Amino acid sequence: MKTIWLVTAEILVKPGVMPSGSTKGFVNITTWADSIETIREKLSGYLESLRWHLISIEKAQPIDESQDYEDEIEDMLERTRSNPDAIILGTFHSYKEN
Repeated sequence: MKTIWLVTAEILVKPGVMPSGSTKGFVNITTWADSIETIREKLSGYLESLRWHLISIEKAQPIDESQDYEDEIEDMLERTRSNPDAIILGTFHSYKEN
């Protein structure tokens, strides 16, 4: 059975996308899925359509409806609940490599 998952993923974006000039970063994502494998496939396909790349999934778990989440996550969850095809990306937290 599909449920809403909260995922933290490391992604690679094309140069010039981020004002900082960074191309790697972490982002929170909400989506419907029934397994981590489904998330990986769904997210990889979506990111590739943007010419971005999934580096890794750092954390993934079904949401806990009894838990309070920060405002951005709550907004993402609300948008995901109303769209079974949703892949909602939060704020991109970029970093520069040494």
